Amino acid sequence: MPQLTVETIRRYVGDTSFQRAEKYFEQNMIMHTRRAGDTLKADCHGSRSTPYRVSATVTNGKIANAICSCPVGAQCKHIAALLLTWLHRPEEFVAVEETHAALERRSKAELIALVEQMITRDPGLELLLDLPLPTDDAVSRAVNLYAFQRQAAAAFDHVADEWGAEDDVARELDALLDIGDQYRAKGAAAHAAAVYQAVSDEVLKHYEEFQDESGALGSVVQHCVTGLGECLPATTVVAEREQIVHALFDIYQFDIRFGGMGLSDDVPDLIAQHAQPSERKQVVAWLRAAMKQGDGGEWSSNWRRETFGEWLLKLQKDELDDDAYLKLCRESHRLNDLVDRLLALGRVGEATREATQAEEHELLEMADVFVRHGQAQPIEQLLMQRAHSSDDERIMQWLQQHCEDTGDTAGALDWAHKLFDKHASLERYVEMRSLAQRLNNWQSVRAELLKELEADKLWHVLTEIYLDEHEIDAALRSLRKMQTGAMGNVLYRDLVLDVAQAAEATHPRDALQIYLRRAERAIDERNRSAYQQACQYLLRVRELYTRLGEAHVWQQYLSKLQSQHKTLRALNDEIAKAGLV
Repeated sequence: MPQLTVETIRRYVGDTSFQRAEKYFEQNMIMHTRRAGDTLKADCHGSRSTPYRVSATVTNGKIANAICSCPVGAQCKHIAALLLTWLHRPEEFVAVEETHAALERRSKAELIALVEQMITRDPGLELLLDLPLPTDDAVSRAVNLYAFQRQAAAAFDHVADEWGAEDDVARELDALLDIGDQYRAKGAAAHAAAVYQAVSDEVLKHYEEFQDESGALGSVVQHCVTGLGECLPATTVVAEREQIVHALFDIYQFDIRFGGMGLSDDVPDLIAQHAQPSERKQVVAWLRAAMKQGDGGEWSSNWRRETFGEWLLKLQKDELDDDAYLKLCRESHRLNDLVDRLLALGRVGEATREATQAEEHELLEMADVFVRHGQAQPIEQLLMQRAHSSDDERIMQWLQQHCEDTGDTAGALDWAHKLFDKHASLERYVEMRSLAQRLNNWQSVRAELLKELEADKLWHVLTEIYLDEHEIDAALRSLRKMQTGAMGNVLYRDLVLDVAQAAEATHPRDALQIYLRRAERAIDERNRSAYQQACQYLLRVRELYTRLGEAHVWQQYLSKLQSQHKTLRALNDEIAKAGLV
C-alpha cells in the first residue's frame, strides 16, 4: 500500500497549494475514492461545475506522478487533497483492478455489454465507435480522414463557457494524438498524418475562441507539427506527401497571420530538410500568394510580408539572380537583405539611398550590415543626422558603441554625455566615468555632471552617485533635498533605506533618524503587514542606540511609542513577536 507523509505532499505541491488542499480535505471535497495498486484515484469538487478527475501514483513513499483535469494539471491543491485523504482516511479507498487487467478478464460479450452501458450513461461516447484504432487490421485499411476529423471536432462540441475550458479540449485532443503517435510507431505514416492534420485543422478553426493562457492548445498544434514533420520522410506516396506539406503550410500561415505565436517555428526547417524540389516549388507559390494578401494594419501587413519573404529568400537563394533577389526583397520589405545584397554587389550609393528611407528601428538593424561590409562611414553619417531629429535613444547608443569599437574614446564620451543629458542615471554616470578615466579628464567631467544634476534638481540621481562613490555626507545632503520633493519617500523608498544602511557605520545618528521616520510612517498605515515592517526598522534603531551607548534613550522612545498606540493591538502584538520588549 502506498506510504506517504505530510511533508512529502507539501514538498510536491508547494506551500500555497498545500494550504488550500487542507481546506479541501476538511470540507470533504474528495469523493469516489479508489485504489488500483500504487495508484490513487478520485473525483474532486472545485471551482467548476463538474468535478476534476485526480490520480496519483505513490511508490516507495514518493509521488511518482500525478494527473488532474484542472488547468494546473499535476502539482495542484486537488492532488494534494487526494493525497491527504489517503494519508488520513485510507479505509475510504476501495481497492479496484487496474483498468487493463479488468478489461482483459472480460469476455467479448461482457465487453460489448460494458461499452453499451457506458454509452447509455454518456451518449457522446458513441462517437468513439467510429474511431479507427491503431491495430494491425486498421493499418491495412485505407486512411479515413473524415473519421479523425469527426473525433477532433467532437472535442469542441460541448465546451463549457468557463476559464480553462481549453485545457479540457486539449486533454481530449492529446488522447487522439496518442493514437496518431501509435500509428506512426507502426510505420503507418499516412494514418498518423491524417490524425495530426485532423487535429491541427480543428484547433486552428476554433483557436480564436479561446484565450489559451496555459498554452494547452498551442502545445497540441506543436505536437501536430512535430508528428507531420516525422511522417513526411516516412512516405514516398506523392499524394500523401502533398497532403502533409499542405497541412504544415496551413499551420504556418495561420500562425503568421495570427501574429506569430510560435506554433509553427519548426515548419520552415522541416520543409527544408524533407521536402522534395517540386514540393518546395509549391510552397514558394503559396508564400507568394500569401504575401500579396494585405490584411490588418500597415505594420502587421509589413511584418507578415517580411516573414513570408524571409522564408521565400531561403527557399530560392540558389535560384534567383541578383535582380530577381533584389526585387523580392523590395516586394517583401526585407530591407536588411536588400542592403546586404546591394553592398555585396558594391552598389554602396544605392544601399545608402535605401537606408535613408528606412524607419529608425530598420536603420539600426541596417547599420550592422554596413559595418560588416566595411562601409561604416555612410551609415554613421546617416545616423548622426537622425540623432538630431529623432527621440530614439538607441541611435545615440549605437553611435557611442561604434566610437568605442573603433577606438574613438572622445567620440564615445561625447555621445554618452548626450545620452546622460536626455536621461540621467547612475548607470550612464558610471559609463561616462569609465570613458573619461581613459582620457584622464574625469575630474573636470565629473564636476560638470554634478553641476548639471544640481541645476536640474535630480537629487535622487545625485544620491545614487554619492552612494556609489561612498561619499556618505554628500549622499545624506542630497537625500534631504530629495525628500522635500513631492512623493519622494514613496518613489525612492529603497534608495532612502540604502542610504540609511550605508550611513550606519560612520553616521549612525543620521541612519537612526531615517529608520525612525520609516517606522512611524509604516505605523500610520494601520495594517499588520506595515506593523511588521515598522518592527524591522525599530530593530535597527535599537541596535544603533545600543551601539551609541544610549540604550536608555531607546527604552524611553519605545515606552512612549507603546503609550501613544496602546489601542493598536496588532502593533503591540508585532512588537512583542519581534522581541523589541
